[in-house]
Amino acid sequence: MKIFLLCNVLFYLTFLSYSQTADTLKSSKPKPFLIPNTKILITPPAHFKFVEKINGFIHIGSSASITVTSVEGTSYLQVTDGLTSDYFKTQNAILVSTEDVKTSNGVDGKLYTLSFTTISKDTTKKVLQFERMMLFTGDYHNTIWLNASYPSVLKKLLYPALKESLLSVKFNETKE
Repeated sequence: MKIFLLCNVLFYLTFLSYSQTADTLKSSKPKPFLIPNTKILITPPAHFKFVEKINGFIHIGSSASITVTSVEGTSYLQVTDGLTSDYFKTQNAILVSTEDVKTSNGVDGKLYTLSFTTISKDTTKKVLQFERMMLFTGDYHNTIWLNASYPSVLKKLLYPALKESLLSVKFNETKE
């Protein structure tokens, strides 16, 4: 009888454990997020948390971030018109690539990838190499400007997820 009871308890605990794991996996799939005080929806990568202070998302473990800016009254084509390699040099960044892209809902955009260095804020004062993707998209009257920054050493791991997230951006069409 004790063995039967022990088997039932173990079976129940195993089932309970599996159910929690399945629920955790389901809930960790990111959902579109409406940026407060904007009409911008974006699906952040898994494990990125919204931080109001930067108006975007941070992944603490990798020092990666996504910031979201809305520029009203201006087309993204006007905003990107002056973004040249020479301009980025004045900002202490190197233009790695420029790409014409389409967001997941078919809106045109321009994606820039930049390289830059920064000094660590700890006592080591190490020079750290970062990259930043800048996506500009929108319509003729409004621009969505996204920045995704990440350490260069983590590019292979982070770039695909960050790019997918950036390209998920769209204006919220819901009428309130």
